[in-house]
Amino acid sequence: MLEFTPDNWETHPCVKGRPAVLQDVRENRATFASVNATAGDAALEACPLPAIFTTEDGDKVSVIVLQAQWSQDGSALTFGAVGQNGQPYVATSDEILVLKHPTSEWTANLETSQ
Repeated sequence: MLEFTPDNWETHPCVKGRPAVLQDVRENRATFASVNATAGDAALEACPLPAIFTTEDGDKVSVIVLQAQWSQDGSALTFGAVGQNGQPYVATSDEILVLKHPTSEWTANLETSQ
């Protein structure tokens, strides 16, 4: 996965308006692909988006969202995101807070070392 900084996160490649395919994962535009997804399953028209991911331990990680996809029955939303160090994440809407713009919390959570 490509790393990002507070200055270049907006130019990170991502998947807009369609479900991700395996090539998107290989080319660092997505963190997961669904074989049976349809165009209606795509949930993002604009990306990347800053977000805060909460780990199982309760730690807060600043990430950028690269994709979002509805389950086939439309009941759940799954996000693909990447951390500043390139760590990929797959998260539910309960685990991630998607932001419209970077906040002071998002910026403060970013790692200072690359």
